[in-house]
Amino acid sequence: MQRTRPTWTAVGPAAVLFVVVRPASVFVGLAESGASTVQKGLRGWFGVRGEGSLYYLTHAIGQGLPGDMAGTLSELVVWAVALSILVHGVSVTPLMDWYGSRREKRR
Repeated sequence: MQRTRPTWTAVGPAAVLFVVVRPASVFVGLAESGASTVQKGLRGWFGVRGEGSLYYLTHAIGQGLPGDMAGTLSELVVWAVALSILVHGVSVTPLMDWYGSRREKRR
């Protein structure tokens, strides 16, 4: 297998996945849940972690996904998980502090 240098081409699609796609799907999925807009926003921002993406990627590879496509998708998944760990890890404390103080004010 030939090694290739990592590229930044997967950063854009990975960012769109957790900034647009995941939040939109959470808002649709929780439309009738009774959750507030803020709660939906937080769930959409933090979402499910990357283990699902890794599982589906390895399943697809195991089912015979062509090598070039497997490489491209692997790069996308790794970038999405890495960006999620970085961005969501940095934002969790300030956002949850904000949410907690917001809830305290409502009591």
